[in-house]
Amino acid sequence: MKFVVAGNLRAPDESRVPPTLVKYVDSNVDEAVKHRYIVLYEYESPTDDPTHLYINGLRFQDPATETPKPGTTEVWDVINLTVDNHPLHLHLATFSAKKVTQIQDLDTFKDCMTELNDAEKCNVTRHAEGPTVPVPDYEKTWKNAVKMTPGYMTTIVVKFRLVHNNGSYPFDVTAEPGYVYHCHILDHEDNEMIRPLKLTYRLRLDVLRIR
Repeated sequence: MKFVVAGNLRAPDESRVPPTLVKYVDSNVDEAVKHRYIVLYEYESPTDDPTHLYINGLRFQDPATETPKPGTTEVWDVINLTVDNHPLHLHLATFSAKKVTQIQDLDTFKDCMTELNDAEKCNVTRHAEGPTVPVPDYEKTWKNAVKMTPGYMTTIVVKFRLVHNNGSYPFDVTAEPGYVYHCHILDHEDNEMIRPLKLTYRLRLDVLRIR
């Protein structure tokens, strides 16, 4: 991409590239205060045509189930049960990929998830024991979108604070209407592969189990 700057400088350009760049905080699984399973579904018509895509079997208008506390770190295991590679995008939060593990006996696990929509009841630890694939270097750094490989579980570290200085957000992140996370393929996002993300300091008593 080329930028052409027209006109003359009104003052000397004294900007300089610093000798060292910003040292971001580490992406550390051990800092996580919460672990979540995030499952990507695709539903089809009787003629095998895709109809809609859900995250955790829920619609966008369903109440938020991801309600992290500002300033915390979480680990999300994102399970892609579809045949597509979905670039998952989180608003506000920053995250990095740590591990990509193949789901064994995928059809059995998918059938169970379609019926129960509960990774633990469907014995995800037994199924997520396949080979791992190397995480590309460009996915290891802090990002706001990471590709989710079909048939795999991608483990990401999600930080709900600023990663360049480990500081708090300079605004009220708990204010309405909140945020979202979604697939960054436009027609997938528009067909329900999007969920609300609500940061809160309050304990959610109506959501006792994290999928």
